Amino acid sequence: MGIDTESTRFLLAARNMGVSFKRCVTLGRQHYFPSRSETFKIFRDFGVDPRNCAKLYLTDQSARYAEPFWEALGVEHLETIDASGFEGATIVHDMNQPIPDTLKSQFDAVVDAGTLEHIFNFPQAIRNCMDMVKTGGHLITHTTANNCFGHGFYQFSPELFFRIFSGKNGFQVDRMVAIEYGPRRRWYEVIDPEVIRARGTLINSFPVLLLIQAKRIETVPIFSEPPQQSDYFARWTDHANEPENGRARSRVTTRERWIQRLKTSLLEGTPRLARMLEALTTSSLNKNYSFRNRISFKRIRK
Repeated sequence: MGIDTESTRFLLAARNMGVSFKRCVTLGRQHYFPSRSETFKIFRDFGVDPRNCAKLYLTDQSARYAEPFWEALGVEHLETIDASGFEGATIVHDMNQPIPDTLKSQFDAVVDAGTLEHIFNFPQAIRNCMDMVKTGGHLITHTTANNCFGHGFYQFSPELFFRIFSGKNGFQVDRMVAIEYGPRRRWYEVIDPEVIRARGTLINSFPVLLLIQAKRIETVPIFSEPPQQSDYFARWTDHANEPENGRARSRVTTRERWIQRLKTSLLEGTPRLARMLEALTTSSLNKNYSFRNRISFKRIRK
């Protein structure tokens, strides 16, 4: 992947929010995909002089790398890291392996524009990215979520990044946006499942990518405790804090008990109908499994 129209907007918005790109490292040497007219419009929308990107169009699109775009963001020192040098990366390193100490805490901004989903050892790769950020610096990633089956090794859940970029690891999520890559490319702010105490489940028809801006607030050991999914952790905690004689009753509400009885009755009497209803209720027709779920997703302007 490379820098497309949506990541261009996200990165320019980060710049306007005060993110420093002075010393920047990117995963892979990124191509730049927006057309000249798209670039000029987006730059103007974010108050940046489009003449600053004129060098982007000295080559045809197939050979257009993003260095002039990084310059327009304020990058003074740029490194690009890749497992191979075939695209001219300045640092050749396999992100499946730990980075050398000389790269730790060296960069104001670490940017992944579509690499992490292609790296088998994801926990090591994301830890490498976090390790390279200075305290006070930022990590920005643009990665795959729904309907990207086969694109890379992984599709990611927002919950994963909320738990990774947590205070326990010295980070905080400043912004997380899910973009539905349909005809209109709508943007949705993703709400932390830990905050709403519910899973942000999504079933939809178009590819969805996540754009995340996280800040390193302090330098602490990363993953000293493995991240845990918030709803399970909440259940374990609630269960541990309940009095022994109240646990059985509190686990299941009356409504949930009746729903379970109805499901059991249908499965025993008309199993095909039960499975058909189950398929309909766990689909995008159900508001709770779509971007219409305003508890988990809030529509925002680009």
